[in-house]
Amino acid sequence: MKKLKKILLINWLYFSKEIIEVGDVNFLTGKNGAGKSTVIDALQIVLLGETNARNFNQAANEKSQRTLDGYLRADMDENNPYSRRGKDFSSYIACEFQDDVEGTSFVTGVVFDCRSDGSRQERFFIYIGTLPESCFIENGEAMEIPALRRFLKQYYTKAEIYDTQKEYRRNMLSRWNVHNEQVLRMIKKAVSFRPIVDIQKFITENICDIPEKPDIESMQQNIRDYKRHEMLAQRQEEKLVALQEIGKLYREMNQAIDRWRVQTFLVQWSHKEIVQAQIDRFEVEKNDCIAALALTEESIEEISSQITQKENRRRELDVACAQSSVFQEEEKLRNRKQVLLDEQKKLLQDLQSLALQIKKEALRLNSLCNAVLEQDKEKALSPVYEAAEDVLKAYALFISGNYKIFSHSLDPFEKAQRAAAELSNAIRDALHKVEDRLAELRTQQDQRSAVLANLKKNIKDYPIGLLQLKAHLEAELKRQVGRPVRTDILADVLELTDEHWRGAVEGYLNVQKFYLLVDPTYYKTALSIFDRAKKEFGFASFGLVDIGKLCERERIDIRDNSLAKKLDTNNELARSYIGYLLGRVVCCEAAEQLRNFKTAITADGLLYQGYVARSIRRDLMDDAFIGRHAVCLRISRLEEELKQIKDELRYWNPINQLLMQSTDPIFTHFFVQNTIAEKQQAYLRGIEITKEVDDIDEQLSKLDLLWLDEQRRTIAALGDEIEALKSQNKQKGIQIGQLKERIRQLDYELLPDHYQQLTDIEDRLQDEFPAEYQESTGLPRYEQEFARLKRADIVYKNFSNRLEQSAKEQDAAQRKLFSARREYTDRFKPCSFRVEAMDNDEFESEQKLLEESELPKYREKIKTARESAMEQFQNDFLAKLKSSIDQVQDQVKNLNRALRQAQFGTDSYQFRVERNPDYAEYYDMIMAPELMEGDVGLFALPFQEKYGQLIDKLFSQITMADDTQLNQRKQSELQENIQRYTDFRTYLKFDLETTDQNGTKQLLSQTLNTKSGGETQTPFYIAVLASFAQLYRVNDTSSYGNTVRLAVFDEAFNKMDSDRIIESVRLLRKMGLQAIICTPPDKVSDIMPIADRTLLVNKDKYRMHILPFGKEIAQ
Repeated sequence: MKKLKKILLINWLYFSKEIIEVGDVNFLTGKNGAGKSTVIDALQIVLLGETNARNFNQAANEKSQRTLDGYLRADMDENNPYSRRGKDFSSYIACEFQDDVEGTSFVTGVVFDCRSDGSRQERFFIYIGTLPESCFIENGEAMEIPALRRFLKQYYTKAEIYDTQKEYRRNMLSRWNVHNEQVLRMIKKAVSFRPIVDIQKFITENICDIPEKPDIESMQQNIRDYKRHEMLAQRQEEKLVALQEIGKLYREMNQAIDRWRVQTFLVQWSHKEIVQAQIDRFEVEKNDCIAALALTEESIEEISSQITQKENRRRELDVACAQSSVFQEEEKLRNRKQVLLDEQKKLLQDLQSLALQIKKEALRLNSLCNAVLEQDKEKALSPVYEAAEDVLKAYALFISGNYKIFSHSLDPFEKAQRAAAELSNAIRDALHKVEDRLAELRTQQDQRSAVLANLKKNIKDYPIGLLQLKAHLEAELKRQVGRPVRTDILADVLELTDEHWRGAVEGYLNVQKFYLLVDPTYYKTALSIFDRAKKEFGFASFGLVDIGKLCERERIDIRDNSLAKKLDTNNELARSYIGYLLGRVVCCEAAEQLRNFKTAITADGLLYQGYVARSIRRDLMDDAFIGRHAVCLRISRLEEELKQIKDELRYWNPINQLLMQSTDPIFTHFFVQNTIAEKQQAYLRGIEITKEVDDIDEQLSKLDLLWLDEQRRTIAALGDEIEALKSQNKQKGIQIGQLKERIRQLDYELLPDHYQQLTDIEDRLQDEFPAEYQESTGLPRYEQEFARLKRADIVYKNFSNRLEQSAKEQDAAQRKLFSARREYTDRFKPCSFRVEAMDNDEFESEQKLLEESELPKYREKIKTARESAMEQFQNDFLAKLKSSIDQVQDQVKNLNRALRQAQFGTDSYQFRVERNPDYAEYYDMIMAPELMEGDVGLFALPFQEKYGQLIDKLFSQITMADDTQLNQRKQSELQENIQRYTDFRTYLKFDLETTDQNGTKQLLSQTLNTKSGGETQTPFYIAVLASFAQLYRVNDTSSYGNTVRLAVFDEAFNKMDSDRIIESVRLLRKMGLQAIICTPPDKVSDIMPIADRTLLVNKDKYRMHILPFGKEIAQ
């Protein structure tokens, strides 16, 4: 047996270098997106000998956009910092196999040489031996193809690098000892398994090696001879049909536009009618409310009179009771009781009030402390965090808000007082720090915002006073010399020719770039003005350049590689001064070059001057003032700084707001030692009052209260009646309030809002639909629909529901028209017609010309050629179909032979292939024994007598109509017929028969819709494993059976339960197959215990690795 032992991945997506060791049964798992299918796709390339991206990741994601280029260059995610796009590199995928019988190993693999310009070339290779320890890496880089050739030639005797994939596959299968490319198709099918929904398609595509269909192109070659005579006419007819279809689609588009426009009008007009009707209803409702309000007010007056009468009667009874001696004694006791109860109530109210106040304080502090503790840990807030935790613990007792807290000693109150004081102090200190930082940030924000506003007006933020000095000089020079004299700031008249050197130029010039330039003719006058202005305004850091003296005394020699060459200017004064300042400052690419010159500088600001190397300050280099682009750079820099300041403000502001919520705690030393102590005494007094009240209740129970109770019942009844009447009055009052509120809503909200809606709708109708359209089209149609549907709201609802569909139909009609036009211009090139024109003039003109053209005339000659060609077509067609059917029937027999030894649990499986009853007569004709009777042949008389009419019927189905003229519909029917009648599967019926332990047989086609996902996956795996066992010759004990036994399943067993998974792996082992099973982590508990190796694919951002996760690790 030849087993896969190792897989090597070099520069494959996010795998930099990975060696994967495999066993007999391997479980490849990981989270979605971790890289399982990345490994499977790599393995497919080597096992199939194909670099076609259509094989990639098919089981994992049918809509995957993975490409070979994406895998190699690792740029499927644009944010990947390790993308290999734009680089030269090589990638490897290699598999090491071990031959247990011969005791040897061999490696099959592929190398990709990728170039920075996007090109690449690949070579597959095979050699005898194992993967090298270097993993094809030299000097830290993967070997390119020439280097690999030299490496293999030097270290391996039997090594080949293949120029074609076909040659590689042939030699790989030879090395596998398989010699049948069907195994490659079987591997591809196993990886890209789909759920079984069509048993016929499943068996023919996944189990059988589908024979090729009859070569229609080849067999129809003779037919093409006569078609050559009619091609021009046929093309003209096709163009005419296409143009007629375009004309129809153009009319349909205009109809859709008209339909949408009418429906839009109907929706808007019906909406207007609905709003108007609602306004009318609101007006009626308002009048009804006003009338109801008057009636309710009258009812209240009548009820108030009844209440007065009953209250008078109740007062008379109260006087009679008051004159009774029993009443007086009772009253005395009850008054005493009430005094005690009032005292107790007052005590409890005070206690409860303070308890609730303490609870509120506790909840406030709890909320504050929890909010503080949820903040990011800032060093400045550390004391606050610690104090907050202490407060949460100390105040836990007081969260209940029950007055019984005063039954406790003073100790918990004192602890709470200390914790709250510590928290207040910590917050006060932290708040000072935070407010100081916020003030500093706001100041910085204001300063930078002001500068940024000027920059956006193209006003550079020169040092304070520079622009004033410039303006003062120009004004004074004009006054003294009698005409304007231009004064320039050096930075304004310079332009950088190389932005890469901006930092060096800005930093080296420093404040010199702010120097002023004036015509040498007026320098003496300017100097005098400058001197006075300097004394008067204090311009200490600005300069006035004397270009005249400089040119007299200095020889300006500008080196070609000097910093001066990085600047350009149209100002001759500036050119001279920059040549003087920078002409001898040499630009160096590296620091090592600096010492070769007296004065030199690098682009990153390392200056060598006066035999000293030093770095120019970064802030001076970033301070961009030179040239027009400087404003953009300064704006960008300031915007970034403002963004950082705003981010920091957004961070600190909530913290500041949170800390400001802190208030002085109520638990002060005085509060605890005095107020709490008083409340503890009050709590004890409340207990004493309860005992005194119990004594009074006992005295009351001994009084004779029979007459008094009768009077009281009468008084109580009167009181109930009075309350009922008051309740009625109250309800009436509520009704009055509701009526007034409704009148207010109607007057100030609903009616104004609906009147505004009505105005908006009328304005929209006037804007979108001219009066002529409304009168001639819109209103007549609305009246028609209103007469039919009876109500405006039904019209609105009916056409609102249609409007979106009409808009879609309009868009669809337009797209359909443009698509048909585009198809026409692409099909009938050259054609420069405007595809998206809203008129159809060009296409209609073309149609008119075509309709006047003459069609081909030689029909008899074409008919003769057709009949001759059809004879040969019939013979080749039928013979190929019979061969295909025989081949598939043989394949099914071989598979069934393997399935007899592959029992799954207590079930066994057999494939069934029979003739299709719907095409039985065709099947009998194709498989008729007469076809094999030597010289008699297909068109012998007995055969023609039996099947002649059926043959003619078949010919008519797969060729063309007798008139040889095919419109688009007939052409489509012809293609469908060719697909159907040239496919051997049309004449066969496939099924899978299951036999249980009791001998009961079931066909999968009859039970497919009732089975679970696991039950439909089971036949797939059984059939695929049987196919692999047959192809690999696992039962052949001779050297012919020493083959590779590998099967790869992506997204495997995802619908199976644990028992079915275990049984599938058991069957796999029984058949002697090696497997790589790729599945999500939810199957790890089922597969890992029965797998030899579990490989966990781990993805960390843009890096992937394989982590061995064996049974011994899991334990």
